[in-house]
Amino acid sequence: MEGMWVARLAEATNWEPLRLEIPWDRMEEDLGTALPEDYKKLFETFGTGELSKFIRILGSDATGQFDLPHIWHSYLDTSPEAGPDPVLAPYGMYRPGRRGLIPWAFAEMDCSYFWLASADEDPATWPIVTRGNPYPWQEVGVSTSEFVHRVLTDPEFEPFSVAHLMPTPDFYPIVPIGSES
Repeated sequence: MEGMWVARLAEATNWEPLRLEIPWDRMEEDLGTALPEDYKKLFETFGTGELSKFIRILGSDATGQFDLPHIWHSYLDTSPEAGPDPVLAPYGMYRPGRRGLIPWAFAEMDCSYFWLASADEDPATWPIVTRGNPYPWQEVGVSTSEFVHRVLTDPEFEPFSVAHLMPTPDFYPIVPIGSES
């Protein structure tokens, strides 16, 4: 069953899977937690780019612009240690040993996508936490690739869906293939 939603997304976008080899152990060591296997398969399949010119998945990017650990560290650098960042309230940023947010994608309309992560929980069970224009913070209990697939293809997946705006999903690589590290 693992990878079913990734395969469905690749098919919907008419994308030939890249099968990238990413140094996940280095990234996970930096974060202090494992990442969801479903997300890893999604990134290995697509690499860095935009889905339907709407969602940008973070991953391993030598430029730092779409690099998940780099973006997470930038949040930590601006997020006070003593309490929740007002921008992220009622959540805080993930820190090893604590439950909190790890960013995994950004989108148009001021949408932000995070996992509510804890190193003590199976990453496959982490809910997706998102907010965007016009909806407030919401938790969604689906895998990363199912969430992305439904945002792009399911007009009933409200308030997240953009399927009515872009009925034919596609993918545009941003970082040249092979430059992911």
